[in-house]
Amino acid sequence: MNNKRVAVFIDNSNVFGNMRDLKKSGINWVCLYDPEFLAKKLAGNRELVYTGFYCTRPPAYLLKGNNDEKYKFNTANKYYSEIEKNPSVSVKYGDLKGTRGNLIEKNLDTQISSDMVEMAAFDKYDIAIIVSNDGDYKSAIESTKKFNKKIEVLFFQGSLSMSLRSVSDITRRARCSYFVKLDGM
Repeated sequence: MNNKRVAVFIDNSNVFGNMRDLKKSGINWVCLYDPEFLAKKLAGNRELVYTGFYCTRPPAYLLKGNNDEKYKFNTANKYYSEIEKNPSVSVKYGDLKGTRGNLIEKNLDTQISSDMVEMAAFDKYDIAIIVSNDGDYKSAIESTKKFNKKIEVLFFQGSLSMSLRSVSDITRRARCSYFVKLDGM
């Protein structure tokens, strides 16, 4: 085992929420970022074997809303479509359940967790990098480590789950330079 094959798992809902909050502080974070650039930046000189981008489509009710809501709906769908054009990025969608103002994302963390563990079991990578602050990945990380895989977590300042910190091998704070605007956006 050369310990150099890297798989990157991006929880885009978590990333987007953190970036939106960071933008309020005046820092120039790019919300419509290029996931391939991010994954390559995180892999460094190691072999990048997988980039998973996990997201949820915007709710359809936005199309019936005001111009700002319609713009958000169309922008999100265009963004995801642009990412889907990149054969080196695997885009996977979760579901939204509930009603306006009370939506809950479903099957996103589960997809990331199952992909991470399954790929570890089939020895598809040596190092998993999770881009999220979400402590819900603790069990998946513990299962992944049973296959002798290393875990790195990219977190956003001020919001790393202590659960993630306790089970990961390396944590590093996200920087603006890791996120460049996706071409076409």
